[in-house]
Amino acid sequence: MTRWMAAVGVVMLVGVAHAATLYRWVEPDGVVTYQNTPPPPSATHVRVMHMGSHASPAAVRKAVSLMHPVVLYGAPHCAPCQQVSAYLRRRGVPFRAVDVSRGQSVLRAMKKKTGSTTVPTVMVGKQILVGYIPSVLKNELTAAGYPKAR
Repeated sequence: MTRWMAAVGVVMLVGVAHAATLYRWVEPDGVVTYQNTPPPPSATHVRVMHMGSHASPAAVRKAVSLMHPVVLYGAPHCAPCQQVSAYLRRRGVPFRAVDVSRGQSVLRAMKKKTGSTTVPTVMVGKQILVGYIPSVLKNELTAAGYPKAR
């Protein structure tokens, strides 16, 4: 029994250590992506970040697999966009960042998906959040099944 409990403890520690890794990369089309899994071989500007979150990888995978992927529509010099991005990274939420300043086609695609051209706009699954209200984003991520920030 003691060996079994020790084994479970080791597995839990490994899971916590793994959950604290977040990968950032740029797709060939210029889209910046943050995930808790390594990037594809075509990715450039890859960065590995070790986060303070203790969220289990299984909990994050569950939220994403429940059709609640997170997309952040923003622009480089948008302070609220940077705040949203920083919050998502701190919380260990994998997300895709779309830079709408890359051209009219990106802006049109954003408008078609979200009904808005305001940045930041965050999609959590099918829920659309326009602007950055920390409590609203926090609650939406929690409702979607993402682990709470610690």
